[in-house]
Amino acid sequence: MKLSLVPGLLALNTIAGASSSLTPRWPRPVLELPYATYEGYYNESSGLDVYLGVRYAQSTAGENRFRAAQPPLNQSGNGTIDATTFAPQCVQSSQGDNEKTYNPLQTSDSEDCLFLNIYAPYQAKDLPVFVWIHGGGWDFNSAREFDPTPMILYSNSSFIGVIIQYRLGAFGGLASSKMGVGNSNFQVTDANFALEWVQKYAESFGGDPSRVTIGGESAGGGTILQLYGAYGDSGAAPPWKNAFVASPYMVTMGGCDDPRFHGQEYTDFANALNCTNGDIECLRGLPTQPVRIASSEFGTRKYTGASTSYCPCVEGPGGFLTENAATRLLNGPIPNTTLIAGNNYNDGPSFVSTALNPSNNSATFQADADYLLSGWLTYNFMVTHQDVITTMLELYPLNDFADNRERAGQVYGDIVFACPINWALNKTGSTGYRYLYSVLPATHAQDNAEEFPYFYGGRAPSSPSFYASFIGPLVSLITTDDPNSGSPDIEWPTWSDDQQFKVLNLSLSNNNISDSYISNSLPQVGTEERCAFWGAVREAGNW
Repeated sequence: MKLSLVPGLLALNTIAGASSSLTPRWPRPVLELPYATYEGYYNESSGLDVYLGVRYAQSTAGENRFRAAQPPLNQSGNGTIDATTFAPQCVQSSQGDNEKTYNPLQTSDSEDCLFLNIYAPYQAKDLPVFVWIHGGGWDFNSAREFDPTPMILYSNSSFIGVIIQYRLGAFGGLASSKMGVGNSNFQVTDANFALEWVQKYAESFGGDPSRVTIGGESAGGGTILQLYGAYGDSGAAPPWKNAFVASPYMVTMGGCDDPRFHGQEYTDFANALNCTNGDIECLRGLPTQPVRIASSEFGTRKYTGASTSYCPCVEGPGGFLTENAATRLLNGPIPNTTLIAGNNYNDGPSFVSTALNPSNNSATFQADADYLLSGWLTYNFMVTHQDVITTMLELYPLNDFADNRERAGQVYGDIVFACPINWALNKTGSTGYRYLYSVLPATHAQDNAEEFPYFYGGRAPSSPSFYASFIGPLVSLITTDDPNSGSPDIEWPTWSDDQQFKVLNLSLSNNNISDSYISNSLPQVGTEERCAFWGAVREAGNW
């Protein structure tokens, strides 16, 4: 397949301004499902049939709060449902990247939010499907920020894009065995439920369920690695064929009832809402307002050893996530699918404060830096043993970094992003491809400008040639199962070939032309020694 660089990129600005407009001169496309009929719109500028707000599960309010997603109710007798405007987004626990203001009771949010958006070429039939799982720390964002139109046009309209929503904040990440078996980790199980929906109904919108590629960035990428762990543990066939994982947010996990974090958070949350003894039926019976406010308030709380408030946890027997994902990625097996995975050069420093830098006037500068780094490590991760701290200080000597913040950033980047990628790729054998996004400043989520240009935060791609270098292999993966087939970029070796990876960069002296190259020796991808160390630490601590 020959990919079209110039027409797709020239159309980006036009599509960005027109993708939500209705064009009544064309018949409105209809999506017929067994439980409902949706009427979308044909976008004359892009040539795509668009369906916004297609329900894939019931409302999660009331008795369905803190329960696994349920199949949609039958609405087939209620006439055609309009699918030309965005559905409500899931309740946000903090201000999103594209929001100027935030209120936990804002009207754009709802507990009835398990919807997805479909972007299909006109009269699509048997096309591969790309499903995007958005990031946002499992706290914020929605399907409306991510429009795959530019990527579809780049591919000459050779695939269908599906963007899903899933529960966020406490509604998606509060966890306890008191919720009942299988009723935790909704931020992950909702995504899995949506993928199962795609398998079931892809043919209804012109897709081929046997050719599904999933993608996600940050928390979305973390969700995908959690899914790899879950399906590797169960041995069941996964509802996808290929995957693209960008800077996966693989933070502290731990058990759902672990008193160090998840267990205490659940108790505190229930008590704050006057639901004594963690009474789950009390929490389900509350009106939405106080729960939404508590979700926002607890989203800012910090529990020692926890990197974030609403991350996935290990449920144990009968649950969906029955094993620590780090352990599964380290030891396998995981689903044998083609996987492209990578991180940004400065992912880690994006999460680290300059307060970790000691005073330049200190007479004990080195000791102060080590003390600050050690305290930071034990506060943000489940590390308590002095031998772990000692080895960490030896593996990350201060003299190797510009300052102590950069040092901590490398530690964070290795633990959360780089090493989990390597562990997964080590288990994919000859079907794993690694990259390092190095367009400065290369901070966390900067690459969204390449994946979803103009739509996510109004960010433009770095340049047409770089867009091709970044998106071309992904489009090839979606359409041919091979990132090297039809891509205009350099040949990409697999990770199993001497742990080689592609560095995505720009030639700043030559009109921002793509300057990608192959390497196997940059610390930002996680050295073998450091990743082996963190793997052993995470496995021993069950986090």
